[in-house]
Amino acid sequence: MKKPALILGFSTLVWVMPLHATTLEEAIAAAKEHAPEVEVAEAESDIAKARLQQAKSGGRPSATLSGTIGAGRLDPKGYFGLTADNVTPTAAQLVIEQPLFTGGKVSAGVEQARAGMAAAEAGVVATEANLVANVAGAYGSVIAAETMVRHYAQLVDETEEIERQARLRFSVGESPRTDVAQAQARTAEAKAGLARSEGQLVTARARFRSLTGLEGADLQPLPASPLLPATLDDAVAQAEADNPQLAQAEAGVKAAQAGLKGEKADQLPMVSAFAEGAMVRDQFFPGYKADSATVGVRARWQIFSGGRVSGKIAESDARLRVAEAQLRAARDAIREHVIAAFSGVRTAALVETAAQEQESAAREALRSVREEVRVGMKPQLALLDAEREAIAASAALESARTDRIVSAYRLLALVGAQ
Repeated sequence: MKKPALILGFSTLVWVMPLHATTLEEAIAAAKEHAPEVEVAEAESDIAKARLQQAKSGGRPSATLSGTIGAGRLDPKGYFGLTADNVTPTAAQLVIEQPLFTGGKVSAGVEQARAGMAAAEAGVVATEANLVANVAGAYGSVIAAETMVRHYAQLVDETEEIERQARLRFSVGESPRTDVAQAQARTAEAKAGLARSEGQLVTARARFRSLTGLEGADLQPLPASPLLPATLDDAVAQAEADNPQLAQAEAGVKAAQAGLKGEKADQLPMVSAFAEGAMVRDQFFPGYKADSATVGVRARWQIFSGGRVSGKIAESDARLRVAEAQLRAARDAIREHVIAAFSGVRTAALVETAAQEQESAAREALRSVREEVRVGMKPQLALLDAEREAIAASAALESARTDRIVSAYRLLALVGAQ
Protein backbone atom coordinates (compact mmCIF):
# COMPACT_ATOMS: atom_id res chain seq x y z
CA MET A 1 0.00 0.00 0.00
CA LYS A 2 2.95 2.35 0.53
CA LYS A 3 4.16 2.20 -3.04
CA PRO A 4 0.95 3.60 -4.68
CA ALA A 5 0.87 6.35 -2.04
CA LEU A 6 4.44 7.29 -2.91
CA ILE A 7 3.63 7.42 -6.62
CA LEU A 8 0.55 9.55 -5.96
CA GLY A 9 2.59 11.95 -3.83
CA PHE A 10 5.22 12.32 -6.52
CA SER A 11 2.58 12.89 -9.19
CA THR A 12 0.98 15.59 -7.06
CA LEU A 13 4.35 17.28 -6.58
CA VAL A 14 4.96 17.34 -10.31
CA TRP A 15 1.50 18.75 -10.93
CA VAL A 16 2.00 21.55 -8.38
CA MET A 17 5.48 22.47 -9.64
CA PRO A 18 5.57 21.71 -13.39
CA LEU A 19 8.91 21.72 -15.16
CA HIS A 20 9.46 24.60 -17.53
CA ALA A 21 10.18 23.49 -21.08
CA THR A 22 13.21 25.36 -22.44
CA THR A 23 12.97 26.97 -25.87
CA LEU A 24 15.86 27.44 -28.27
CA GLU A 25 15.78 31.22 -27.76
CA GLU A 26 16.03 30.73 -23.99
CA ALA A 27 18.93 28.34 -24.46
CA ILE A 28 20.73 30.88 -26.67
CA ALA A 29 20.19 33.64 -24.10
CA ALA A 30 21.50 31.39 -21.33
CA ALA A 31 24.57 30.50 -23.40
CA LYS A 32 25.44 34.16 -23.96
CA GLU A 33 25.36 34.68 -20.19
CA HIS A 34 27.18 31.43 -19.40
CA ALA A 35 29.80 30.89 -22.12
CA PRO A 36 33.35 31.88 -21.07
CA GLU A 37 34.33 32.62 -24.67
CA VAL A 38 31.81 35.48 -24.75
CA GLU A 39 33.20 36.81 -21.49
CA VAL A 40 36.71 36.63 -22.95
CA ALA A 41 35.66 38.50 -26.09
CA GLU A 42 33.91 41.20 -24.06
CA ALA A 43 36.97 41.58 -21.81
CA GLU A 44 39.18 41.97 -24.89
CA SER A 45 36.81 44.68 -26.10
CA ASP A 46 37.19 46.47 -22.76
CA ILE A 47 40.98 46.18 -23.10
CA ALA A 48 40.80 47.81 -26.54
CA LYS A 49 38.68 50.66 -25.14
CA ALA A 50 41.25 51.22 -22.41
CA ARG A 51 44.03 51.36 -25.01
CA LEU A 52 42.10 54.04 -26.89
CA GLN A 53 41.91 56.11 -23.72
CA GLN A 54 45.67 55.70 -23.26
CA ALA A 55 46.35 56.74 -26.86
CA LYS A 56 44.25 59.90 -26.50
CA SER A 57 46.21 60.91 -23.41
CA GLY A 58 49.30 61.47 -25.58
CA GLY A 59 47.87 64.74 -26.87
CA ARG A 60 46.63 66.03 -23.53
CA PRO A 61 48.50 68.06 -20.90
CA SER A 62 50.37 66.23 -18.16
CA ALA A 63 51.38 67.40 -14.69
CA THR A 64 54.19 65.93 -12.62
CA LEU A 65 54.92 66.77 -9.00
CA SER A 66 58.17 65.55 -7.46
CA GLY A 67 59.92 66.26 -4.21
CA THR A 68 62.68 65.16 -1.83
CA ILE A 69 63.42 65.73 1.84
CA GLY A 70 66.33 64.56 3.92
CA ALA A 71 68.40 65.25 7.03
CA GLY A 72 72.15 65.78 7.28
CA ARG A 73 75.01 68.10 8.16
CA LEU A 74 76.49 70.67 5.79
CA ASP A 75 79.98 72.19 6.25
CA PRO A 76 80.73 75.10 3.83
CA LYS A 77 84.35 75.14 5.14
CA GLY A 78 84.09 78.77 6.12
CA TYR A 79 83.04 79.89 2.67
CA PHE A 80 81.28 83.25 3.02
CA GLY A 81 82.03 82.91 6.72
CA LEU A 82 79.55 80.05 7.10
CA THR A 83 80.10 77.34 9.63
CA ALA A 84 78.96 73.72 9.71
CA ASP A 85 75.34 73.16 10.70
CA ASN A 86 72.60 70.54 10.66
CA VAL A 87 70.31 70.92 7.62
CA THR A 88 67.09 69.52 6.23
CA PRO A 89 67.58 69.63 2.44
CA THR A 90 64.20 69.91 0.74
CA ALA A 91 63.19 70.26 -2.91
CA ALA A 92 59.87 70.26 -4.75
CA GLN A 93 59.06 70.73 -8.41
CA LEU A 94 55.85 70.92 -10.43
CA VAL A 95 56.03 70.51 -14.23
CA ILE A 96 53.06 70.99 -16.55
CA GLU A 97 53.56 70.10 -20.22
CA GLN A 98 51.30 70.31 -23.26
CA PRO A 99 52.33 68.68 -26.55
CA LEU A 100 52.08 71.15 -29.42
CA PHE A 101 53.41 69.11 -32.32
CA THR A 102 54.14 65.38 -32.43
CA GLY A 103 54.48 64.87 -36.16
CA GLY A 104 51.23 62.90 -36.21
CA LYS A 105 52.38 60.27 -33.70
CA VAL A 106 49.54 60.90 -31.24
CA SER A 107 46.83 60.91 -33.92
CA ALA A 108 48.33 57.74 -35.39
CA GLY A 109 48.20 56.09 -31.99
CA VAL A 110 44.55 57.07 -31.59
CA GLU A 111 43.71 55.70 -35.05
CA GLN A 112 45.50 52.45 -34.26
CA ALA A 113 43.65 52.12 -30.95
CA ARG A 114 40.29 52.82 -32.65
CA ALA A 115 41.03 50.09 -35.18
CA GLY A 116 41.87 47.71 -32.36
CA MET A 117 38.60 48.54 -30.61
CA ALA A 118 36.64 47.95 -33.83
CA ALA A 119 38.35 44.59 -34.26
CA ALA A 120 37.57 43.62 -30.66
CA GLU A 121 33.91 44.61 -31.00
CA ALA A 122 33.66 42.57 -34.20
CA GLY A 123 35.21 39.69 -32.28
CA VAL A 124 32.38 39.84 -29.74
CA VAL A 125 29.81 39.67 -32.55
CA ALA A 126 31.62 36.76 -34.21
CA THR A 127 31.92 34.86 -30.93
CA GLU A 128 28.23 35.25 -30.13
CA ALA A 129 27.17 34.30 -33.66
CA ASN A 130 29.25 31.10 -33.61
CA LEU A 131 27.95 30.33 -30.14
CA VAL A 132 24.35 30.62 -31.35
CA ALA A 133 24.99 28.11 -34.14
CA ASN A 134 26.71 25.73 -31.71
CA VAL A 135 23.82 25.98 -29.25
CA ALA A 136 21.31 25.28 -32.02
CA GLY A 137 23.28 22.17 -32.97
CA ALA A 138 23.54 20.96 -29.38
CA TYR A 139 19.84 21.67 -28.80
CA GLY A 140 18.87 19.63 -31.86
CA SER A 141 21.22 16.80 -30.85
CA VAL A 142 19.52 16.49 -27.47
CA ILE A 143 16.07 16.35 -29.07
CA ALA A 144 17.23 13.78 -31.63
CA ALA A 145 18.83 11.60 -28.95
CA GLU A 146 15.72 11.77 -26.75
CA THR A 147 13.59 10.72 -29.72
CA MET A 148 15.84 7.75 -30.42
CA VAL A 149 15.78 6.65 -26.78
CA ARG A 150 11.97 6.64 -26.80
CA HIS A 151 11.78 4.70 -30.05
CA TYR A 152 14.34 2.11 -29.03
CA ALA A 153 12.79 1.67 -25.59
CA GLN A 154 9.48 0.89 -27.31
CA LEU A 155 11.25 -1.44 -29.72
CA VAL A 156 12.90 -3.31 -26.84
CA ASP A 157 9.50 -3.87 -25.22
CA GLU A 158 8.06 -5.18 -28.49
CA THR A 159 10.99 -7.45 -29.30
CA GLU A 160 10.97 -8.92 -25.80
CA GLU A 161 7.28 -9.66 -26.12
CA ILE A 162 7.80 -11.24 -29.56
CA GLU A 163 10.69 -13.30 -28.17
CA ARG A 164 8.47 -14.45 -25.29
CA GLN A 165 5.73 -15.52 -27.67
CA ALA A 166 8.23 -17.28 -29.94
CA ARG A 167 9.51 -19.27 -26.98
CA LEU A 168 5.95 -20.26 -26.03
CA ARG A 169 5.16 -21.40 -29.55
CA PHE A 170 8.42 -23.31 -29.74
CA SER A 171 7.72 -25.00 -26.42
CA VAL A 172 4.40 -26.38 -27.75
CA GLY A 173 5.88 -27.24 -31.14
CA GLU A 174 4.09 -24.55 -33.14
CA SER A 175 7.25 -22.84 -34.43
CA PRO A 176 10.86 -23.84 -35.15
CA ARG A 177 13.88 -22.95 -33.08
CA THR A 178 14.89 -20.52 -35.85
CA ASP A 179 12.03 -18.16 -34.92
CA VAL A 180 13.30 -18.02 -31.34
CA ALA A 181 16.87 -17.32 -32.48
CA GLN A 182 15.72 -14.57 -34.84
CA ALA A 183 13.60 -13.01 -32.09
CA GLN A 184 16.58 -13.13 -29.72
CA ALA A 185 18.78 -11.45 -32.32
CA ARG A 186 16.24 -8.68 -32.87
CA THR A 187 15.92 -8.15 -29.11
CA ALA A 188 19.68 -7.88 -28.78
CA GLU A 189 19.78 -5.46 -31.70
CA ALA A 190 17.07 -3.30 -30.11
CA LYS A 191 18.89 -3.28 -26.74
CA ALA A 192 22.12 -2.30 -28.47
CA GLY A 193 20.31 0.54 -30.22
CA LEU A 194 18.82 1.66 -26.92
CA ALA A 195 22.21 1.61 -25.18
CA ARG A 196 23.78 3.51 -28.06
CA SER A 197 21.05 6.16 -28.10
CA GLU A 198 21.22 6.54 -24.30
CA GLY A 199 24.97 7.14 -24.59
CA GLN A 200 24.36 9.70 -27.33
CA LEU A 201 21.80 11.43 -25.12
CA VAL A 202 24.28 11.66 -22.23
CA THR A 203 26.90 13.12 -24.58
CA ALA A 204 24.44 15.54 -26.17
CA ARG A 205 23.20 16.80 -22.80
CA ALA A 206 26.77 17.23 -21.57
CA ARG A 207 27.57 19.34 -24.63
CA PHE A 208 24.37 21.35 -24.16
CA ARG A 209 25.15 21.90 -20.47
CA SER A 210 28.69 23.01 -21.31
CA LEU A 211 27.38 25.64 -23.73
CA THR A 212 24.37 26.92 -21.80
CA GLY A 213 24.67 25.87 -18.17
CA LEU A 214 21.22 24.25 -18.51
CA GLU A 215 20.44 20.57 -18.05
CA GLY A 216 18.51 20.14 -21.28
CA ALA A 217 16.07 17.66 -19.77
CA ASP A 218 12.91 19.22 -21.22
CA LEU A 219 13.34 21.01 -24.54
CA GLN A 220 10.68 22.42 -26.83
CA PRO A 221 10.70 21.21 -30.46
CA LEU A 222 13.02 23.03 -32.83
CA PRO A 223 11.43 26.24 -34.11
CA ALA A 224 11.16 27.46 -37.68
CA SER A 225 14.29 28.92 -39.23
CA PRO A 226 15.07 32.59 -38.45
CA LEU A 227 14.62 35.25 -41.12
CA LEU A 228 17.33 34.83 -43.77
CA PRO A 229 18.45 36.81 -46.85
CA ALA A 230 16.06 36.18 -49.72
CA THR A 231 18.68 35.68 -52.43
CA LEU A 232 22.33 34.74 -52.69
CA ASP A 233 23.21 38.23 -53.90
CA ASP A 234 21.52 39.70 -50.83
CA ALA A 235 23.46 37.33 -48.58
CA VAL A 236 26.82 38.17 -50.21
CA ALA A 237 26.13 41.92 -50.06
CA GLN A 238 25.10 41.74 -46.41
CA ALA A 239 28.20 39.69 -45.55
CA GLU A 240 30.50 42.17 -47.30
CA ALA A 241 28.92 44.94 -45.22
CA ASP A 242 28.50 43.27 -41.83
CA ASN A 243 30.57 40.09 -41.55
CA PRO A 244 32.55 40.33 -38.27
CA GLN A 245 35.62 38.47 -39.57
CA LEU A 246 35.75 40.83 -42.53
CA ALA A 247 35.37 43.78 -40.17
CA GLN A 248 38.31 42.48 -38.16
CA ALA A 249 40.43 42.22 -41.32
CA GLU A 250 39.48 45.76 -42.33
CA ALA A 251 40.36 46.99 -38.84
CA GLY A 252 43.71 45.22 -39.21
CA VAL A 253 44.46 47.27 -42.34
CA LYS A 254 43.52 50.52 -40.59
CA ALA A 255 45.69 49.61 -37.60
CA ALA A 256 48.64 48.83 -39.88
CA GLN A 257 48.19 52.12 -41.75
CA ALA A 258 48.15 54.01 -38.45
CA GLY A 259 51.20 52.10 -37.26
CA LEU A 260 53.14 53.12 -40.36
CA LYS A 261 52.08 56.74 -39.88
CA GLY A 262 53.25 56.62 -36.28
CA GLU A 263 56.68 55.26 -37.16
CA LYS A 264 57.17 57.96 -39.80
CA ALA A 265 56.37 60.57 -37.15
CA ASP A 266 59.66 59.68 -35.40
CA GLN A 267 61.46 61.43 -38.25
CA LEU A 268 59.92 64.79 -37.28
CA PRO A 269 60.57 67.09 -34.30
CA MET A 270 58.48 66.98 -31.15
CA VAL A 271 57.45 70.34 -29.66
CA SER A 272 55.69 71.03 -26.40
CA ALA A 273 54.92 73.98 -24.12
CA PHE A 274 55.82 73.71 -20.46
CA ALA A 275 55.53 75.53 -17.15
CA GLU A 276 57.74 74.66 -14.18
CA GLY A 277 57.76 75.79 -10.59
CA ALA A 278 60.40 74.76 -8.04
CA MET A 279 61.25 75.28 -4.38
CA VAL A 280 64.64 74.48 -2.79
CA ARG A 281 65.71 74.64 0.88
CA ASP A 282 69.05 73.93 2.65
CA GLN A 283 70.72 72.74 -0.55
CA PHE A 284 74.02 74.67 -0.78
CA PHE A 285 74.49 76.11 2.70
CA PRO A 286 72.45 76.19 5.89
CA GLY A 287 69.37 78.37 5.53
CA TYR A 288 69.58 78.44 1.71
CA LYS A 289 66.24 79.23 0.05
CA ALA A 290 65.28 79.51 -3.61
CA ASP A 291 62.01 79.53 -5.54
CA SER A 292 61.71 79.54 -9.32
CA ALA A 293 59.08 79.63 -12.05
CA THR A 294 59.64 79.05 -15.75
CA VAL A 295 57.45 78.90 -18.85
CA GLY A 296 58.62 78.09 -22.33
CA VAL A 297 58.70 75.80 -25.32
CA ARG A 298 60.68 72.57 -25.47
CA ALA A 299 61.65 70.82 -28.72
CA ARG A 300 63.33 67.52 -29.46
CA TRP A 301 64.43 66.26 -32.85
CA GLN A 302 66.36 63.06 -33.29
CA ILE A 303 68.35 63.67 -36.49
CA PHE A 304 70.21 60.36 -36.49
CA SER A 305 69.12 57.03 -35.04
CA GLY A 306 71.56 54.61 -36.63
CA GLY A 307 68.84 53.07 -38.82
CA ARG A 308 66.41 52.30 -35.99
CA VAL A 309 63.64 54.58 -37.27
CA SER A 310 64.02 53.55 -40.91
CA GLY A 311 63.96 49.90 -39.84
CA LYS A 312 60.71 50.40 -37.94
CA ILE A 313 59.19 52.16 -40.94
CA ALA A 314 60.15 49.25 -43.21
CA GLU A 315 58.68 46.78 -40.71
CA SER A 316 55.41 48.71 -40.47
CA ASP A 317 55.20 48.95 -44.25
CA ALA A 318 55.54 45.17 -44.51
CA ARG A 319 52.87 44.71 -41.81
CA LEU A 320 50.55 46.89 -43.87
CA ARG A 321 51.09 44.72 -46.96
CA VAL A 322 50.36 41.62 -44.87
CA ALA A 323 47.14 43.16 -43.53
CA GLU A 324 45.99 44.16 -47.01
CA ALA A 325 46.66 40.64 -48.32
CA GLN A 326 44.76 39.16 -45.37
CA LEU A 327 41.82 41.46 -46.12
CA ARG A 328 41.70 40.29 -49.75
CA ALA A 329 41.88 36.67 -48.59
CA ALA A 330 39.12 37.29 -46.05
CA ARG A 331 36.83 38.78 -48.69
CA ASP A 332 37.34 35.80 -50.99
CA ALA A 333 36.86 33.32 -48.13
CA ILE A 334 33.71 35.02 -46.83
CA ARG A 335 32.15 35.06 -50.28
CA GLU A 336 32.94 31.35 -50.69
CA HIS A 337 31.55 30.51 -47.26
CA VAL A 338 28.37 32.52 -47.84
CA ILE A 339 27.72 30.75 -51.14
CA ALA A 340 28.25 27.37 -49.46
CA ALA A 341 26.10 28.31 -46.46
CA PHE A 342 23.27 29.69 -48.60
CA SER A 343 23.30 26.52 -50.65
CA GLY A 344 23.43 24.50 -47.43
CA VAL A 345 20.31 26.22 -46.11
CA ARG A 346 18.37 25.41 -49.26
CA THR A 347 19.68 21.83 -49.29
CA ALA A 348 18.81 21.34 -45.62
CA ALA A 349 15.26 22.55 -46.24
CA LEU A 350 14.83 20.10 -49.13
CA VAL A 351 16.32 17.26 -47.11
CA GLU A 352 13.97 18.03 -44.21
CA THR A 353 10.95 17.96 -46.52
CA ALA A 354 12.07 14.63 -47.98
CA ALA A 355 12.75 13.27 -44.47
CA GLN A 356 9.25 14.29 -43.37
CA GLU A 357 7.74 12.43 -46.31
CA GLN A 358 9.94 9.40 -45.59
CA GLU A 359 9.02 9.42 -41.90
CA SER A 360 5.30 9.75 -42.69
CA ALA A 361 5.49 6.88 -45.18
CA ALA A 362 7.43 4.72 -42.73
CA ARG A 363 4.87 5.35 -39.98
CA GLU A 364 2.01 4.52 -42.34
CA ALA A 365 3.80 1.35 -43.41
CA LEU A 366 4.31 0.46 -39.74
CA ARG A 367 0.60 0.84 -39.03
CA SER A 368 -0.26 -1.35 -42.00
CA VAL A 369 2.24 -4.05 -41.05
CA ARG A 370 1.05 -4.00 -37.44
CA GLU A 371 -2.51 -4.66 -38.62
CA GLU A 372 -1.39 -7.37 -41.02
CA VAL A 373 0.56 -9.08 -38.23
CA ARG A 374 -2.47 -8.84 -35.96
CA VAL A 375 -4.66 -10.73 -38.43
CA GLY A 376 -1.92 -13.23 -39.23
CA MET A 377 -1.07 -12.05 -42.76
CA LYS A 378 2.59 -11.42 -41.85
CA PRO A 379 4.95 -12.81 -39.24
CA GLN A 380 5.96 -10.89 -36.12
CA LEU A 381 9.46 -10.33 -37.50
CA ALA A 382 7.97 -8.26 -40.31
CA LEU A 383 6.69 -5.89 -37.65
CA LEU A 384 10.20 -5.53 -36.27
CA ASP A 385 11.54 -4.72 -39.71
CA ALA A 386 8.89 -2.03 -40.09
CA GLU A 387 9.73 -0.68 -36.63
CA ARG A 388 13.40 -0.50 -37.54
CA GLU A 389 12.63 1.40 -40.75
CA ALA A 390 10.35 3.80 -38.87
CA ILE A 391 13.07 4.47 -36.30
CA ALA A 392 15.62 5.13 -39.04
CA ALA A 393 13.21 7.52 -40.73
CA SER A 394 12.53 9.31 -37.46
CA ALA A 395 16.27 9.65 -36.81
CA ALA A 396 16.80 11.03 -40.31
CA LEU A 397 14.02 13.57 -39.77
CA GLU A 398 15.44 14.81 -36.45
CA SER A 399 18.88 15.04 -38.00
CA ALA A 400 17.48 17.00 -40.95
CA ARG A 401 15.69 19.41 -38.62
CA THR A 402 18.91 20.00 -36.69
CA ASP A 403 20.88 20.53 -39.91
CA ARG A 404 18.26 22.99 -41.09
CA ILE A 405 18.37 25.20 -37.99
CA VAL A 406 22.15 25.00 -37.66
CA SER A 407 22.72 25.89 -41.32
CA ALA A 408 20.39 28.86 -40.91
CA TYR A 409 22.32 30.22 -37.93
CA ARG A 410 25.64 29.56 -39.68
CA LEU A 411 24.45 31.71 -42.56
CA LEU A 412 23.34 34.43 -40.14
CA ALA A 413 26.76 34.33 -38.51
CA LEU A 414 28.41 34.86 -41.89
CA VAL A 415 26.21 37.78 -42.89
CA GLY A 416 26.62 39.42 -39.48
CA ALA A 417 22.93 39.35 -38.62
CA GLN A 418 23.33 38.25 -34.98
